[in-house]
Amino acid sequence: MDAATPADLIVFLNSANPGGKLPAPAKAKFVALVEARDDARALLMGISDKQRKLFDKRDEAETEFRRLERALDRGELQREEDLPNGVVRRGPDDPRLAEAKAKLDMAVEELERVRGQYEARATVWRSHAALVERVERYLKDIPGRIEVAEPVKPSTAKGDKLLAEIKASRSTISKLKADRRDVETAPLPSSDAKAFAKAWVAAQAATAKPRVYGLLDAGSTGIEFPNKMITVETTVVMPDAHGIARGHASAVDPVALQCWLNPDAMIAALNRDIGAIAADDRALDKATRAYKINEIDGQLLANERTEEALVDAALAEHLPVERRADVDPRALLGLSDDLPELRD
Repeated sequence: MDAATPADLIVFLNSANPGGKLPAPAKAKFVALVEARDDARALLMGISDKQRKLFDKRDEAETEFRRLERALDRGELQREEDLPNGVVRRGPDDPRLAEAKAKLDMAVEELERVRGQYEARATVWRSHAALVERVERYLKDIPGRIEVAEPVKPSTAKGDKLLAEIKASRSTISKLKADRRDVETAPLPSSDAKAFAKAWVAAQAATAKPRVYGLLDAGSTGIEFPNKMITVETTVVMPDAHGIARGHASAVDPVALQCWLNPDAMIAALNRDIGAIAADDRALDKATRAYKINEIDGQLLANERTEEALVDAALAEHLPVERRADVDPRALLGLSDDLPELRD
């Protein structure tokens, strides 16, 4: 095995499985992502030091301006002007205050410019850091051997046309994700809900069914209904204290008793309420839901692979594009479809 470098160590799946490293192409790409993150942080730290110095410069300029402003208000900021015939005229030193204000304005303007640079670089660094963290989290949980997928055929588009293809690809990805959310949140058919209600009534009825065996076996004269333990809480207030008092009691569950006594009526009432709010026109049963999600997931991964190939081409041309922080790690690293997807 080759000597491990710090970047190599990052891509081990876990220390107990050194043979589970990423395949060479995926490993090289991940190492490049880590280096891009670290480069972005270095740029951010450089501008951060500059920003701190400009904050100090702004504060010093503001302190000096405020000092001169107060002195002018008290009549202490004066200047002398020599006039003909040896006359000296004294008056407020407005030019000195104006000069201090100009220095303050210049310091504020320079600080705002650098703060804009800082925010831009911070956004880039956060994006790179989130992407690397996402991939590391994914790799940590992958069991077994990692295989690569067939590479996507690169686009022949250049420049603005390439950026337009990336935009179109991301629009498709957004739509597929929205479609997936719609499928995930689609209601169950009313028939499924009614079947559940029927089973629930039967289960409740079973818990309230009275015990009558004693009447036949031992000549008992009593009929016993199962009791349900109930916790009762009440607030207790006294002159010097207050608190919660908790007690326990048992009683026959009235809902379960109705399910045993009138199961048909309970089922009919539940079916009525289910029917009143059901949306069967957009409902999906579990099997159909699973099929649709699987179908969308396949389309989504294929489109994310295409997007990543386009982004690679754009970055090779030094075009202004960033990877999505939520890109599928399988698409990003060119890993097999058979690997599990990352669950956020």
